[in-house]
Amino acid sequence: MRRLSASVFAVAGLVVACGTAVAFGTLDATPVVRAPAGTAASAADSARAALGEVTLPAGSERLSAPPPGLQSALAEPDETSAYVTFRLARDYWTAPDAAAVSRLLARAPAGASRQFSWGVASSGSRGVQWDLPSRGRWLGPRWLEVGAITDPHAAGRWFVMVTAVAVWTPWRLELPSGVRSVTVRRLPSGPVLARVSDAVTVGRIIAAVDGLSVDDATRAVYACPEMPAGGSPGVELTFSDASGAAAATASTGSCPPDLLLQVPGHGHQQLMLGNLRAQLQSILGISLPSFV
Repeated sequence: MRRLSASVFAVAGLVVACGTAVAFGTLDATPVVRAPAGTAASAADSARAALGEVTLPAGSERLSAPPPGLQSALAEPDETSAYVTFRLARDYWTAPDAAAVSRLLARAPAGASRQFSWGVASSGSRGVQWDLPSRGRWLGPRWLEVGAITDPHAAGRWFVMVTAVAVWTPWRLELPSGVRSVTVRRLPSGPVLARVSDAVTVGRIIAAVDGLSVDDATRAVYACPEMPAGGSPGVELTFSDASGAAAATASTGSCPPDLLLQVPGHGHQQLMLGNLRAQLQSILGISLPSFV
């Protein structure tokens, strides 16, 4: 989940990307959707509930407050620095010995996947981060960090800090109503790979894009490798209205691996690519170039 920030710009009315100028049409429907009331509170509830997904080993004791030095010792890695809208909850525990800590760090919460781990028992500081499933369109990413350090005042005992984070999305940019056709073009400035106008197929493509999670890491900084000229992979989707004018574009990027959705007059938003490539290939019945 470690992020880095890449600058992205939006130009209303005319976007010039990869040497291609796209003239935008105008549609009346507002494609900006605000988060439902109470979403921030739901994120806080989700973070508190996630603490209960960690099963502490026998002999552990809950602490009402962190012991001196625990939070500073386990302050890194700080995975919240890339986000603005998130809620965090913490619990503090003791573990009886290093073996108990090993069992704790090896036990995955339900539905979680290991993001990374750090330290070894001999170093006196260990930890693991677990990515948790997102909860609908407005809550996610979610993760748990379990960190442990030795207690300098009690031989064998360890202090444990469990941190649960739930990021919430304040708004979403969706494709406007009135889209009648979609053109898929290879990047950069490559050939047209598909052009569809039947309502069912267009609707499935729109649903696939609108169903992507928002990349809320708006403060991230990315160390991107140098890309040779003409080497940018991926595709650009142009969504056109009944007159044939472009109402929106969506282009894939490899660093970060996002989809940049641009709707003139309403700005832009970066979406997580997820399994979009597989979805589009299934919808269109063609093979698409790699997105990353």
